[in-house]
Amino acid sequence: MTIAALTITHAETDDPRIGQLVRELDADLTGRYPDEPCTGGAHIDPAIRFLLAEADGRPIGCCAIQPCPDGAAELKRMYVIPEARGRGAAARLLAEAERTAAALGHPRIRLETAVHQPEAIALYTRSGYTPIPNYPPYQHKKLSRCYAKALPGHDGTA
Repeated sequence: MTIAALTITHAETDDPRIGQLVRELDADLTGRYPDEPCTGGAHIDPAIRFLLAEADGRPIGCCAIQPCPDGAAELKRMYVIPEARGRGAAARLLAEAERTAAALGHPRIRLETAVHQPEAIALYTRSGYTPIPNYPPYQHKKLSRCYAKALPGHDGTA
């Protein structure tokens, strides 16, 4: 698998490649948080926009940008398959998500992850995200960690 040949495109929410990656993400989260039911799809807005990362014609990752009522964008369903990790695919996918959110007019982007995802937390902090208080619906989740970042061309706060 050549990450140098990585392509990132917009995908429909019903794209079967997205569906497969989201199922793999849910399985990964279930393994990391066996006592917490995975509800990743419970807060999906119809206006969500998915991005699909492919290498050598094979789907290797996805994420989505969802608009929030306060004007921010929320990063959702960020996932890279295990065999593609550690090669820069997640950073490129995240950068494209940020470009997409900025192009849609969002002044900032926020996200929720959790304590048993240290590689995700490292990616986000390395990419300029800063911790913020847990926002709804995560405000009472002890394992959740929320982060935000102002997008280029904006001075928005989280």
